[in-house]
Amino acid sequence: MKLHRMEITAFGPFAGHESVDFAALNAAGVFLLNGETGSGKTSVLDAICFALYGTGPTTAAKGGRKAGHSDHADPHTAPRVELEFTASGRRWHVSRTPAWREPSTRAASGWSERHATVLLRELVDGEWSERGYRPDDVGQMIHHAIGLDREQFTQVMMLPQGKFARFLQAGSKDREELLETLFGTDVYARIQDELKVRADSARADLREAEAEAERTHDQLERFRDRVALVVEHLPSDAQENVPGHADGALAEGLFGGNRRATTGMADAPRDGGRTPAPGTFPADGAPTAEDDTAEVRWGHLQASCRLVEDTLTTARSQAAEDHAAAQQQLAQLQRTQEQAGRYARLEHQRMELAQDADRAETTVARLRDHQAASGLREMITGAQEAVATVSAAAARVTGLREGLAVSSASGTTARRVLGDAATLLDEQLDRGEFSSELRDAVVAARETARALVERAEAAQREHQDMLAQQERLTVLETEEHRVREGLGAARTELAKSEQAHSALLAGVKDEALVRDRARACRDALAASREYAQARSVEERCRSAYEQDEKSRRVAALRVEELEGQRYARAAASLAEELSPGHPCPVCGSTEHPEPASATSGEDVSAEVLDRARAAREGAQAAADRSHAAWQDARDTASQALARAADPDLEAVVQRAGAAEAAEAELDARLSEVERTATTLASTRDRVAQCEAVLARKVADVTAARTRVEAMAEHDEQERAHLAASLRGFPSAASFLESAESLSDTVEVWDTEHRVLERARHEAQSAERAVEKALEASPFASEDAVLRAILEDRDAAELTAWHEKWTRDVARVEAELATQDMQRAARLSEEDRAQLTDHAMERAAARCRDLEELRDRLTQQLGGLHALRRDLDAAAADVPAQEAAHRVARERAERLGGLADVATATSSENTLRMTLTSFVLAAKLEHVAAVASEHLSRMSSGRFTLVHTDQTRGGGKSGLGLEIDDSWTGARRGTETLSGGESFFTSLALALALADVVRAEAGGQEIDTLFVDEGFGSLDEQTLEQVLETLDGLRRDGRVIGVVSHVSEMKQRIDTQLVVTKTPQGSHLAVTAGPLTAQ
Repeated sequence: MKLHRMEITAFGPFAGHESVDFAALNAAGVFLLNGETGSGKTSVLDAICFALYGTGPTTAAKGGRKAGHSDHADPHTAPRVELEFTASGRRWHVSRTPAWREPSTRAASGWSERHATVLLRELVDGEWSERGYRPDDVGQMIHHAIGLDREQFTQVMMLPQGKFARFLQAGSKDREELLETLFGTDVYARIQDELKVRADSARADLREAEAEAERTHDQLERFRDRVALVVEHLPSDAQENVPGHADGALAEGLFGGNRRATTGMADAPRDGGRTPAPGTFPADGAPTAEDDTAEVRWGHLQASCRLVEDTLTTARSQAAEDHAAAQQQLAQLQRTQEQAGRYARLEHQRMELAQDADRAETTVARLRDHQAASGLREMITGAQEAVATVSAAAARVTGLREGLAVSSASGTTARRVLGDAATLLDEQLDRGEFSSELRDAVVAARETARALVERAEAAQREHQDMLAQQERLTVLETEEHRVREGLGAARTELAKSEQAHSALLAGVKDEALVRDRARACRDALAASREYAQARSVEERCRSAYEQDEKSRRVAALRVEELEGQRYARAAASLAEELSPGHPCPVCGSTEHPEPASATSGEDVSAEVLDRARAAREGAQAAADRSHAAWQDARDTASQALARAADPDLEAVVQRAGAAEAAEAELDARLSEVERTATTLASTRDRVAQCEAVLARKVADVTAARTRVEAMAEHDEQERAHLAASLRGFPSAASFLESAESLSDTVEVWDTEHRVLERARHEAQSAERAVEKALEASPFASEDAVLRAILEDRDAAELTAWHEKWTRDVARVEAELATQDMQRAARLSEEDRAQLTDHAMERAAARCRDLEELRDRLTQQLGGLHALRRDLDAAAADVPAQEAAHRVARERAERLGGLADVATATSSENTLRMTLTSFVLAAKLEHVAAVASEHLSRMSSGRFTLVHTDQTRGGGKSGLGLEIDDSWTGARRGTETLSGGESFFTSLALALALADVVRAEAGGQEIDTLFVDEGFGSLDEQTLEQVLETLDGLRRDGRVIGVVSHVSEMKQRIDTQLVVTKTPQGSHLAVTAGPLTAQ
């Protein structure tokens, strides 16, 4: 950002209009903002900040008092600050006025309130275009252009030394407040709050999951009783396979003897929810302690139920397996019979294909030679075409050389065109080459011919001009005579007109009095009508304001009501979690005498509340606009009444009519006077015109005669020069035509010569490529290549036949290689004899018997599945519930740990740093590194600034600063610095913060910086080093404004913005000069 111009009117200590052109200050790079104490140096910075953001850093620091009207200025003068600046590569102009009070004789309080205004414009294509006039819109556009808010801008562009000196000595808490303002880390504070809210929510979810685990355990016990009852009613042959049935220990065998009451899944080990296989138990018949989870207990119950099911299923499965084996044996017999026939047919096909093997080998060889020869044929054809191109190009070059030979007519003309340079043409033709010297000579001859043509044309035009001037001289002499006769007649008529006009002037002496009276009546009538209209507008605006104000109050009451309901609901939610003896999360008390009830507030969503607030803001804006319109209408009516308005509009109309009639009568008399005056003036003008015309005619005749004589002499000289420069050509045009023809011929020669050289090179390259390709190919010569090439149809037929033969061979071999065909090949004669229809019928009968047995056992098993489906349905939700409980416990532990670390209440947070402090520590570490670069230069390499996260005296840690002293090799606190050392260390810190904040805000360049008071505490050498640092910033393209009233600074910095205070207010002046402090 760079400042260009600032206008200040009735603002701060500046009573009048003050203008500052920053051009000289920007050119100097470093300038001094100089003035006595209390003159208004800081007010200059306030004005810049006010123009951009609507408030200044000084007024904001003093309780937020808004900038207003200057106490020194005329109370009727509107305060205003205008600033022209460049930001983001765009030129801006902002004009802003604060809210102020103007004296008023109509207002009851004696003052009229004036609202703040702002206008933002942008320079586009050399013209100022309006970009906004609403304060919010202008603020957003300026923030977007500069990239900084007001707090950041005042720290980055206006470096207040006293504040950064305090920052240097402050503790971590005070530093944190400033750094939060500069870097906008409120998002991390919100993250801390959000982590705490989520941790509380996770703990509540964990309590709910533990209650659900208790309910699931009770359901498990009820299912155990139902399964035991089912086992008791199993068939006797099935019970023999159930563990414990023989010795009466049925329940222990089924359920592992573990029916103890548990405290729920909260005490169960997290083993991944393993479920035992059906019929498997530990060696002692009961599950181990580590397997005693809800999912394992449900799994044991399901496994026991499956044991009963397996007894019957085993018999049914065996029957099904026997049936499947019988079916497989029958299918295998059928497949073997079909495969034997297929094998015989494939063997016959393989013998037929083997007879064509020699033909296939010959076909492959012919196709391979054809493919290789096809690639070489293109190269051979290309080489032959390249040789033909060389011959054609050589013939064209020879033809061009012969056309320029001495014996030809064109060659003779060419030598006349070239003149002294004709020898170059002969040399080029003898050598058969072409050079740039010949082209340059031809170009020079063509340019000479063009210059001669232009000169000949100019000479011809001048000759025509001379003839025209001779004719004009004759006309001028005739006109001079005619003007002399007209002048005599005009003088006679003038004498008569003057006598008639003097007689008419006596009757219009009272014109001024009549017109003043008529003008006063018209003004009074206009003011009275404006007052009447303004009063009507005022009444409408007042009515609109009362309606908008009523709507605003209704919207505000609605927001208050909704907020009250939401706060009451929040209190009720907190009250639901209270329990006797436990502290309240809000006040910490363990006693809860009057907890809020659930009916004390409705549940109001954030969306509903946001809409209500938006409606309130809209109503507020509408009320503000209507109030401003009402105030403007009242001011307009007051101003109209002050301009001599009369409430009695009819009387004013009558007076205005009488005055208008008197003025009309006067106008009639004046019309006659004006007519005679017009005639008199016209006659006088005609006399004056005739005299002026006569003088001009005389001068024109003299000038024309002199011009004709000079042009005749110049025409004769030009004709002689052209005749001597044509080199034997009849005219300049023929000279140019021959030169251009020669130029075209030479250009064609040059082009064809280059084409010939390129063609020779390409032909040689093509021939070498053919030779190399033949060496690498199986062919001995180009003829052999051409013989190997097949016709396209023959090649296609050979390729198609070979591909079909290859596919048939592959198909037959693939089928013969299958396991089915291999088994068919291994069949003996005895095996083939057993593939009879009688054997097939025996295998089919056995399959039917086994199928009847399997279906009977399946029907008996169906009744047992119903109970297991009910059990499985109940157990299906157990893994998800147990997993949800584990997730809730892990989430509560994780979020609780994160919240405790982020808020520095966890013992694992050894630095005792909140999340916000940790982020700001990284920012401060970056700032310290940048500040050390400036500090090292200012202290001659002695000091650097180091960030430390060590705590002091039990306070907060993470935002500490120390000084690394290279002279002693030790680190020490910033409080040990002397006054001068503290100053330039603070300056380095301020510059670093400016750079880092600018980078954090998007890298917008701030080309103008102001450095406030503090240089008086430095010795001469340190002051010199500080000024060198500031000068280094100037060389980087920045403009540095040093705010100081130290006399030594005045001597070192010649370019100054001087603030002078007087009893009538302060004034600004720019004194430009070179920077002497180097």
